[in-house]
Amino acid sequence: MKRLLLLLFFIAGTASAQHKFTQFSLRGGLDLGHKYNMPSTVKMPLAGFNAGFSADKYWSFWGIGIDVDAYANKAASYDSTGLNATGYTFSATKMQRYFAGIGPSFKLQTQKLVVELNLRGGISYAEGSAIKADAVFAGPLNMSMFNHAGYSKKLYGAAKAQARVNYYFTPKWAVHAGAYYLYHINSEEAYSYSEIIALPNNVNYVKDITSVSSYGVFAGLSYRIFPVKKKNKQTPPPAAVPLKDIQVYVKDELTGQPLPDATVALFNAAGKIAEAATDKNGKVLFPQTMQQDYTVKASLNDIAATYGTVDKEQYTAGDIVVSLTHNDPRFTLVGKAVNKTSGAAEGDVNVTLTNETKSSVRQASSKAGSGEFRFQLEAGSEFNVAGKKKNYLSNIEKVSTKGLNRSQVLYVQLELGVEEAVEGKEIRLEKIYYDLDRSDLRPEASSDLKKLILFLRDNPAVRIELSAHTDARGSDAHNLKLSQARAQSVVDYLVRNGISKGRMVAKGYGEMKPVNTCTDCTEAEHQQNRRTEIKVL
Repeated sequence: MKRLLLLLFFIAGTASAQHKFTQFSLRGGLDLGHKYNMPSTVKMPLAGFNAGFSADKYWSFWGIGIDVDAYANKAASYDSTGLNATGYTFSATKMQRYFAGIGPSFKLQTQKLVVELNLRGGISYAEGSAIKADAVFAGPLNMSMFNHAGYSKKLYGAAKAQARVNYYFTPKWAVHAGAYYLYHINSEEAYSYSEIIALPNNVNYVKDITSVSSYGVFAGLSYRIFPVKKKNKQTPPPAAVPLKDIQVYVKDELTGQPLPDATVALFNAAGKIAEAATDKNGKVLFPQTMQQDYTVKASLNDIAATYGTVDKEQYTAGDIVVSLTHNDPRFTLVGKAVNKTSGAAEGDVNVTLTNETKSSVRQASSKAGSGEFRFQLEAGSEFNVAGKKKNYLSNIEKVSTKGLNRSQVLYVQLELGVEEAVEGKEIRLEKIYYDLDRSDLRPEASSDLKKLILFLRDNPAVRIELSAHTDARGSDAHNLKLSQARAQSVVDYLVRNGISKGRMVAKGYGEMKPVNTCTDCTEAEHQQNRRTEIKVL
């Protein structure tokens, strides 16, 4: 055993001198020896201590290491409870073991913490741990209750698994703590004991075997060596690696227009390394890229554009520019939700696009800050666009791609007006008008009636007053009756379209609230007074 230890220390010392090993560790702690297959009268585990030394060489996350350990455990105790005897004699010896092994090491490392798993295979040396218990009965009968000769300076194969955590408080020095399990291979040893059934004659004599292993915890110090790199004065400094910007432009293939908000990705041999969206000019800039071969890909509205490449040779020439084209046969609706009261952009409006030609519906939300929303429009179709936001009344706008040439037109612009309906605020419905002296709804009033239906459906807790007004022609009593009939005709229309009558109040004001007070009014000015308004109650 001494020769083995000297050999391992010699290998570790030689490797250290040549910087073969990068980490050395000293440790000590608690060991719990365990002898398997013992009867319950022999108490386990056998408490003791451990001390050891490790040397590890790492190439990256893996490496190889050598462990040398010593273990000392107390003598076993024997429990004679239930023994009907006048007395017994008991003797036991301490157990001493040594282990030397080699095997792979693995680590997971941060700047100061290193978590390690060490697996070792080698040989172990064991001696001691004999146990003898003799019972002395009344009368001439003496008998051996337990007899185990222990381990008599024998060598065994051994396997050890160990985990530890190192904390490097300096670049070279660390404290560590960990746990291990050590198993001694082919360490089976015979023992015998007596099972007492009924004294003094009924005693069952048993022979069996036991083996030994142990587990424990430890703490200690670790030291790691950083190899000193020799300077070669004759080696010239590396040439500067050229860094250049890569400019990418994405355009519509049919119209040549730049495409904003297209997603552009840059790839090298390892995979995708950068991604960005094009600006209003259809441009993306990847700054200060290294001299490599690259592939550039782009997509917009789930349709891929053509792809481009960048060669290393381009870094020695002028600017690096990549042009990509995108072909989407649909038109792009670029809309903006606008607050009709303030004139500012309105974000978080849920916009619904209905294709009346193909009976399909899509939705999008206006962006905070800009109020912008986008849809792709199929050719040869009629569309309705409406907004939804709590306590807001939205216009319903019509869009058509019928007759548009995709090779000339890409973007269709639209402004969607929304207006907040707060308690007490009067909102004029611009397209609900009446003929002279009539209460019938005109056909062109349908779009404002539809947006009123959407508002009431989206805000089921809201109650409104529907007010109607007349121009100044006719008597006051006649105009008051006429305006009441006009307000009631709107309420009746809404009830027929599923709005509860209890949520609406019809109110005619006649000519009491004119929007203009002209004395010699034109027909257009009279028409402005023949209007309908709503007010949230």
